[in-house]
Amino acid sequence: MAPVWHPRRRPPVATATVATVATALGVALLIGGYAALTRADHPDPPSRAEAEAVLDDVVHQVRTGSHAALCESAAAMPGICRNLLLGATQAGQFPGQDRPEVIGTRQAGNSTTVLHLRGTRADGSGFTADFDVLRDHRGLRTGTTIYWSGVTIGH
Repeated sequence: MAPVWHPRRRPPVATATVATVATALGVALLIGGYAALTRADHPDPPSRAEAEAVLDDVVHQVRTGSHAALCESAAAMPGICRNLLLGATQAGQFPGQDRPEVIGTRQAGNSTTVLHLRGTRADGSGFTADFDVLRDHRGLRTGTTIYWSGVTIGH
């Protein structure tokens, strides 16, 4: 027997449609908000020295075992940082004690400097990665805090 529709109760299809539209609108607002915070009229991208200072701070926190705290203190997007940390941990990738070598640098967009890194993980395996540092309303932040995961940024 089919359920009886009641005028005060929304049909299931309408409820699902409203939820889908609300979710899409929420995601669009989040993306638009982040884009507004990092748009081109912000200050110049960090210098190489500034980007390396952020890397030094991150490496220092790693050496003290504060991996999870990195996502709150240095990451531009803490949720993505936590996912990268979880993925690296599940893959058995842990940072070595030495600071990775900066083997190159480039500008990415209007507010980001990318350091190209080469380093060694705790198990002795080597990695290359990109470490991006951006300047936004909060100061200098990185989108690739978990540098030993080997994340690269498209050119």
